[in-house]
Amino acid sequence: MVIRRFALSFVLATTALATPLLGSGIASAAGTLIWGMPAETDTLDPHATGGWSTYQITYQIFEGLVKEDLTKPDEPTPPLIPGLAKSWDISDDGLVYTFHLREGVKFHDGTPFDAAAVKFNFDRFWNESSPDFYKKSKAFVVAYTKWIKSVDVVDPMTVKVTLTAANYQWLRQGLQSYGQPLMISPASVKQYGNDGVALHPVGTGPFRFVERDQGVKTVIERNDAYWGTKAKLDRVIFRPLQDPATRVNALENNEVQMISTPPWDEIDRLVGEGFVLSTNKNAPFINYMHLNFKNPALQDVRVRKAINMAIDRIGITKEIMHGTGRPEYGMLSPGTDAYDPNFKGYAYDPDGAKKLLADAGVKDLKLVFELPQYGTGELVETWIQRDLKKVGIDVELRKYEWVTYLGKWAGGMSADVAMNEIGWGMSTPAWIGVVSRCDAAPPAGINSGFYCNHEVDTLLDQAIVTRDPAAAKVIYQKVNRIITDDAAFVPLDDDLDPILLSSKVKGFINPPEDWFDLSTVSVE
Repeated sequence: MVIRRFALSFVLATTALATPLLGSGIASAAGTLIWGMPAETDTLDPHATGGWSTYQITYQIFEGLVKEDLTKPDEPTPPLIPGLAKSWDISDDGLVYTFHLREGVKFHDGTPFDAAAVKFNFDRFWNESSPDFYKKSKAFVVAYTKWIKSVDVVDPMTVKVTLTAANYQWLRQGLQSYGQPLMISPASVKQYGNDGVALHPVGTGPFRFVERDQGVKTVIERNDAYWGTKAKLDRVIFRPLQDPATRVNALENNEVQMISTPPWDEIDRLVGEGFVLSTNKNAPFINYMHLNFKNPALQDVRVRKAINMAIDRIGITKEIMHGTGRPEYGMLSPGTDAYDPNFKGYAYDPDGAKKLLADAGVKDLKLVFELPQYGTGELVETWIQRDLKKVGIDVELRKYEWVTYLGKWAGGMSADVAMNEIGWGMSTPAWIGVVSRCDAAPPAGINSGFYCNHEVDTLLDQAIVTRDPAAAKVIYQKVNRIITDDAAFVPLDDDLDPILLSSKVKGFINPPEDWFDLSTVSVE
């Protein structure tokens, strides 16, 4: 079993830990949660980092002007709530956002939070003409910053951000994991430098950074000076444990009290032993395949449809994922306000797939499938290979180390490659454009299969400027139908974010998001 929920994490542990885990004496200390994670995290500078595994730590340390409320697991989409801005106003034309900042907030190093601190942060990740601009952050935060025209300090506790065009998904786009426009202490940058703050992260959040031993642990502790409701835990220790068996053994031995990405075939046994399984059906996550429009065989839509129809998604989720996944037929993420759980694309129909291939004049087709070692798992990969073999498509699996694969995936497939796979999604429906727009084709973006339909782009342009969520939902769902009719992708399944917890862990909430608010948690 391998990693499937850290699709955009840039740094993974390359080996299982050679050092012993923390002993059970520390693990059982009151108020300490030890989380066994399947991957090491990227750097802890939120402006220059990406990935869910990283955001699961930085979310506890840093805050933005606006937040998602992660305390409501039954909401289909996390509600937007005030963060470091106690309120905000949006102009009638959708261009000007005025943030009224929360008084009395201090960074963990004692630096006051105010409009000057906000301006410093925006200058660091957006304003290329500012001496505070950090070039490395540009690529990470660009989906958020490319809309910004100006940032102005109105008074000591008010900031005005003007956009180049209306974008009613802009606030939520700033709350995703790929580049995080969160507030860091200006004093920490001056003290440690742009490259040094990743080793000394200083935010305003409910937890403050203690230490990091690369590949072994990252430690945070409760911020007793937090402006809001104080965290219950004294400490959280994040342990990267890449090997699934190591994570399971650590949980059973009380060396960790929480593990993510549990092995599918171990879940029932562990629940039977008294461990608690937590899932969320609205986690914004899809495992899917890009189909390469540069590949000669896949330029025929009948072949692309046949690939979709050949794969038994229901079998994957039932027989491999043991109920912790759900078949997916579209490219709108769960957890967005535009998601339709009843949407149907291509049902499993191997006979229909064979007929389409015959109609296309295709026989004994051989295709290359690129994938990461840490993707949907060997069981799923061989399942797909077997299903395609049944309809006459011989698939060669080419696996790459994770970071190497990310470079190939983001750079787009060469013409000899037919398809690749990734797991991703966001709680904004605008994410569908990130992977499908014509102008998102590499190197300008990460539309890895070079799909292009100008009608899709026009509709997405309309959706982003539509203020009424119900009206925008109609547009996004139309986009999803067009993309499905074009068979541009192969959506496989939604991961329900399974987390296994010790019965000693109380107050954990698994929200409709890909990270958690650990301030609500306690350990008996």
